[in-house]
Amino acid sequence: MNDLLTYVLVGLAIVAGLILGWFYMQTYTVSGYVMNFDGQPIGNAEIVFSGNYSSVYTNDQGYWIKSGLKGKVTVGVIMPGWRFTPSVTVNESRSNVDFFGIQQRVMTIFPVGQKPRDILIDSKNGKGYVTVSGENSVDVFDLNNYSILSRISVGMTPWGIALDKNNGKIYVSNFGGNTITVIDEKSDKVVSNVKVGNEPLGIAIDQKTDRIYVANNFDNTVSVINGKTNDVFETINVGKSPSDVVVDETNNVVYVANSGSNTVSVLNGSTGMVMKTLNVGMNPAAMTLNPKDGMLYVLNVSDGTISIIKESGVVETVNIANGVDGIAFDSSVDAIYVTDAKDNVLIFINAKTGSVIKKVSVGTEPFGIAIDPNGEIYVSNYGNGTISVIN
Repeated sequence: MNDLLTYVLVGLAIVAGLILGWFYMQTYTVSGYVMNFDGQPIGNAEIVFSGNYSSVYTNDQGYWIKSGLKGKVTVGVIMPGWRFTPSVTVNESRSNVDFFGIQQRVMTIFPVGQKPRDILIDSKNGKGYVTVSGENSVDVFDLNNYSILSRISVGMTPWGIALDKNNGKIYVSNFGGNTITVIDEKSDKVVSNVKVGNEPLGIAIDQKTDRIYVANNFDNTVSVINGKTNDVFETINVGKSPSDVVVDETNNVVYVANSGSNTVSVLNGSTGMVMKTLNVGMNPAAMTLNPKDGMLYVLNVSDGTISIIKESGVVETVNIANGVDGIAFDSSVDAIYVTDAKDNVLIFINAKTGSVIKKVSVGTEPFGIAIDPNGEIYVSNYGNGTISVIN
């Protein structure tokens, strides 16, 4: 009996030792450098890890190190204004990972119609769309060679543009015509024109509910269109001079920027009711959303600031520059892009810190911004009828 007990205790000790040994032996350290392709170090680049591991940052020599990893972990690097070599999966047998990056810059500029506004990138079909407000049209261009494929006649002074992936339709708000033009995604033909409120500007689509929201600037309302029937089934009263709409599908919330009352209306996505009204900066004209954490960035064009909204209200205000017009969020690098029509640049902002990383010169009076999942950034230059492509 005593021998049996001894064997059991010894066995338990061995098992415990193996478990503890496995626990400690499986943790490992990985380090490396981040450099450009000329071999120069890149400081303050964020090294990110899969799982629940926190990020680390490179020092002035581009060096980084991370301890306490276990099992297979994917390691990558992000920094606004840069593109890097792909992420790498590591384990205890690999202790060194180096990354190389290149600064994003304007690769080409190509002509479109007069006074281009908003841009839509349909990467699935290899096409881009830009509203050409000076010619009452939408220009369709090839994403591979940037040639103009066709010009679609729409309503007067087209402004916003959005794609409904559920029904394969593109919606264009016509500021001067008080209509929404509906275009078939595959054929690029106009299939319908929907009457909405006066001076429609921003437009956004909720893919879960198949609702299209349109900000009617003159009427102080939002028109809600049924994506299946293309009929307006609801009109919602909001603040003064609504200019833009953003849908947060994860939290079933719709945000409306009211440029005339310096507020943002927060709507219930199911009922359409205004749940709250938040005070922001002067003349909030454009917004963008981080879909990963629900953070909303509101561009206040008259005071050159960004109001950052999270759930209950404004959590921070960031000073950017006078002359700002458009804003977009790039989830691949946690960056905010802002067009500055005064200095004719695209501003790169670190979304986590709110700090300006760099400015890239584009065309005259840049306005709209669109991001291709493949890494290219498109900027419409209202003043000289071109689109700048950054990569």
